[in-house]
Amino acid sequence: MGNVIAFWSPYHGQTGSSSNMVATAAVMAMDYVSHILTAHTHYGISMVENAFLRSWRGTGSGSASYSAQGIDSLETLARSKQLSSSVIKDYAVPVFSGSLDVLAGTQKPEEDLFLKMHEVTDSICQSARSAYDLTMIDVTSGTRNVLTNAVLESADIVVVSLNQNMALLREFFDHPPAVLEGKTFIIVLGQYDAGSRLTLTNIRRLFKTRIPMFAVPHNSGYMDACNEQKVVEFFLKRKHIQAAQPDYAFMQEIRRLTRGIYQSLAIDPNMYEKEA
Repeated sequence: MGNVIAFWSPYHGQTGSSSNMVATAAVMAMDYVSHILTAHTHYGISMVENAFLRSWRGTGSGSASYSAQGIDSLETLARSKQLSSSVIKDYAVPVFSGSLDVLAGTQKPEEDLFLKMHEVTDSICQSARSAYDLTMIDVTSGTRNVLTNAVLESADIVVVSLNQNMALLREFFDHPPAVLEGKTFIIVLGQYDAGSRLTLTNIRRLFKTRIPMFAVPHNSGYMDACNEQKVVEFFLKRKHIQAAQPDYAFMQEIRRLTRGIYQSLAIDPNMYEKEA
């Protein structure tokens, strides 16, 4: 049985929750023997979809078959009690050597129609657990979205995206969001600046927290790769990166995060590492 991981931020904007998930999924698919599904619950195309699917979506016969893919199809099957682990992979798009599939977002004409999917979210998550080792879902920030709350409730672990904004950090640690009560979660600082005084070490010390905390440094090359649908190529070129190369620190932090997610799920990452 696999696990569902929600990537979420309590605050809107600048925490990099979507880009954090894209990087995590790509590196996990590259480094580990795990079959991963990525999805999102944004109304419209999110960074997850933009990074992996846009060029495929707009090409000839692909665009026709695309309409038969995605989260809307899973909702329809779930409502008719026909969704199972044996069919869920038929509605996702493989993008990374059989290790990573991407589920396209909704094409419903109205957001209210899409939000009703919260009624079958648990059923979809349960089927995904049976079909994939890891299912990563990028959800809308905040707590006012019923679909976000449904995914957070169903998730086995929540990756909480924050940033180096002292006001937001203080609010988070002084008044933890109620949706995280009783949940296993870790913290990721997105768009991280190692030159800031608010380093991971200083934040841990300042707020006296033992919550596992990681960083995804800002990286212009990576953000360009997301915009140009070259994420897979970006990471494959850096699979064997050396310490003297410019993106080494970025890759080290992403790999630290991927190991941290496995460990938070009580999984030994060494058991699933691919051979170099």
